[in-house]
Amino acid sequence: MKQEISERFALNIARVRNLVSIYRNQLSGSGKGRRGHQETDVLRAAVVLLHASMEDVLRSLAYWKLPSASPTVLEKIAMIGGSNTKFHLGNLAAHRGKTVEQVIKESVDAYLERSNYNNCDEVTGLLGSIGLNIAPLQRYLPALESSMKRRHQIVHRADANPNIGRGRHKVSSISPKTLDDWIANLERFAQDVLSQV
Repeated sequence: MKQEISERFALNIARVRNLVSIYRNQLSGSGKGRRGHQETDVLRAAVVLLHASMEDVLRSLAYWKLPSASPTVLEKIAMIGGSNTKFHLGNLAAHRGKTVEQVIKESVDAYLERSNYNNCDEVTGLLGSIGLNIAPLQRYLPALESSMKRRHQIVHRADANPNIGRGRHKVSSISPKTLDDWIANLERFAQDVLSQV
């Protein structure tokens, strides 16, 4: 499973790097100065795909490790078919013939179908719940938080610049260097996370 997660992450990161390369080789133009949003939108797409790459690693680890998590972790997840983490014996009737492991796995899977990781608290919360040591990962969190905030701005605000006015652009600027830094940070983060499983 670890190898599969690692290989899929490498493929996804290559896709992100390809978008940055398309910008550099085909859209950045010559000369100095800021490029328009139509040219830099490929970099915005790269930010979104970068975030998806991180979420894929986290969710894949969760599918793998959460079913065997401690009872204190599992009690925060609703049983499949319900929305409440407390249930009565009657709620088990729909699961007759299944093993406890099957019900736990199905419940975790249903929970993860609705999960997302939009900030570092959610990321570290998940990693801690599957037994990883968060301390060595702290150094990656500031850059991860920056990339997640930017993804949020892109996805939910079309990357609109809130500081518009004379001499200001309607869309926030973005550079391939920023993407390079975020990609490198996420690669190191994912490597350190996967080294713990």
